[in-house]
Amino acid sequence: PWALFVVIAALLIAAGLHAKKPARASISHAGHAHAKMAVSHPHPAGVAIPPSHVPATLPFPIGENSGVLWNLSSGRLLWSYRPHLTQPYASTTKLMTIYLAEKDLPLLKNIVISPQAAGTPGSDIRMAVGYRFTVRQLLYALMLGSANDASVALAQADSGSVPAFVAKMNRTAKLLGMTNTTYADSDGLSAGSRGSAWDLGIIARANMQNPLFRKIVRTKETSLPHNPVLRNLNGLLFMDPTVTGIKTGWTDQAGFNLVFAATRTINGHPVTLMGVIMHGQQGFPPVYQDA
Repeated sequence: PWALFVVIAALLIAAGLHAKKPARASISHAGHAHAKMAVSHPHPAGVAIPPSHVPATLPFPIGENSGVLWNLSSGRLLWSYRPHLTQPYASTTKLMTIYLAEKDLPLLKNIVISPQAAGTPGSDIRMAVGYRFTVRQLLYALMLGSANDASVALAQADSGSVPAFVAKMNRTAKLLGMTNTTYADSDGLSAGSRGSAWDLGIIARANMQNPLFRKIVRTKETSLPHNPVLRNLNGLLFMDPTVTGIKTGWTDQAGFNLVFAATRTINGHPVTLMGVIMHGQQGFPPVYQDA
């Protein structure tokens, strides 16, 4: 009888310990293993660390190798797959560029385009040396047209040179808790500008707190000097009326990256969702479908 009593008591104690849930759990870095939020990892500004586990798999296959999805209205992480995998950012680098430019530069300041800005390759708004744009116009060029020349012009106006601006980008990333991020340029052409889906969530959330940023990234089309029609490269805006932004990115090294947001009505209440998917190798349409 005493032995039986000891066994029963041990089972009751074990059951009680098992029932206690930890306040926060660690994140799993294993491929398709279930991901869990980590106490030590910073989260998007103003978003509470979720207390429960989140799935690392979705009910459909995707063509990207990492990502996150947040409910910004409740601060809940809904999905997380290899969120700290470090990869090239491509043009999602510009989320930090616009974050600093909006903070540092007067919107109506006129910027005279330098030879370096005018000669920047890749996506552009056809600048020529000596052209003048306001900061506000360059912000639209940066987000809608993913203009690399606008990125260089803003960097020079902000810090005097691109290297000085990149140093500021890296300091700011550390302050925001973007622990996996390193910037090598202001436009993302370099594979040295790299980081994680988690970190892109942090800078995207910080930007989304700015009303002007929200207005810019949901704009489908605008006109600028020497650019009568500037169309937003984010195809999701034209596919789903609930989408409110945010930024695409592509290079050979990065594949396709996408940071996206949408506001939908659920149970009669507006809910804002924000996600990141990285390193898609199938082209933009599958990336949009996955988002």
